[in-house]
Amino acid sequence: MKLKIFLLLCLTLSLDAASRPNIVFILADDLGIGDVKCYGGGRCLIETPNIDRLAREGLRFTDAHVQASVCVPTRVAIMTGRYPWRFGPPQRGGPWGFLGPRFDTDTFTLGKMLRVAEYRTGYVGKWHLGTRMVTRDGKVQGPSNVDYSKPLKVGPVQHGFDESFILPGSLDMYPYAYVRNNVWQGDVSAQKGWSAFNRVGPAEKDFEDHEVIETLYGEAENFIGNQSVNQPFFLFLALTAPHTPTSPGKAWLGKSNLGVYGDFVMEVDSAVTRVRAALARQQLTDNTLILFASDHGAAPYAGNILKATPNQLRLLEKKGHYSSGAYRGYKFSVYEGGLRVPLIAHWPGVIGAGGTNDSLVGLCDLMATFADLAGIDLDLEQAPDSVSFARLLTDSGAKGAR
Repeated sequence: MKLKIFLLLCLTLSLDAASRPNIVFILADDLGIGDVKCYGGGRCLIETPNIDRLAREGLRFTDAHVQASVCVPTRVAIMTGRYPWRFGPPQRGGPWGFLGPRFDTDTFTLGKMLRVAEYRTGYVGKWHLGTRMVTRDGKVQGPSNVDYSKPLKVGPVQHGFDESFILPGSLDMYPYAYVRNNVWQGDVSAQKGWSAFNRVGPAEKDFEDHEVIETLYGEAENFIGNQSVNQPFFLFLALTAPHTPTSPGKAWLGKSNLGVYGDFVMEVDSAVTRVRAALARQQLTDNTLILFASDHGAAPYAGNILKATPNQLRLLEKKGHYSSGAYRGYKFSVYEGGLRVPLIAHWPGVIGAGGTNDSLVGLCDLMATFADLAGIDLDLEQAPDSVSFARLLTDSGAKGAR
């Protein structure tokens, strides 16, 4: 492995910083393809002006898919370029955000790959790939035995990220606490739960669900604000919305004509403008590739009723809003409404404005695509299920390799 890394480093050192784009990947959580106006059209009753603008000024993929219609396996595929079924049983862990690592620390990941190319790597938001926590009794981590005064043994740091600020799981999965560079933040001594499933468990005493998205935006802005034109960077911004609990920030309440679910989606939409503004302040816009996607389709139990309610998305459909767009199914299903996702790419001066591409691509293909853009040659053992679509970025009319 050390020889491979040395050889890859030799390849990338010949590329100057200007030839390797900065990369910002924004991943929404449980956002249906029909929740975005530029995909849902007249069947979408939520305004998403910032995502729509990104599409008008960039490239919109119409046949992008995830590898599963549920969070964890999708994220495994994105992070490793490998289908999730390739991995054996995960390491043991507790319930919800206490789950154990999904793959070993020697696994080749997005973070490790881009660090080889001298990228500064950052991860902000929902992790949900498993951690290894220190426990007071030496037993498997769970709600009652974690020592929050000790850093994680396994987290984003061990998977190639120079800087990280995460929630271990989803926003409705305890522990409700942030972890910066593997170190727990604040006083994790409270017991809290939120709407939707009201899973009560360990929480940082000042943690509030409706403040999470704004907190993540601030962390992303800080990461971008510390970058320079002299070293390329990669930022994985993994949002916790509109996954339940449906809890938009106070500034977003009432913004949508569709109700609180629409408000939450509009707060997700603002991720794009926050990232673009941060890039502009650092004069990094022109050499930055932004990609926006979702991890799978909308959850059928989500909507304007804060308590998780089976099939309540159908209540929004009665109003004329279809989170799955023209497709059948939602999160957890094998139908396209659960698997086909929005994917938009924006790169000024490289990607033409207003293009669409109908080629089949998967989010597991991001790893090979980023490798091409960073000048990295992957061997057959690295990201074996990832197929680069880099050439589609510069030629929207080209056909993909799948």
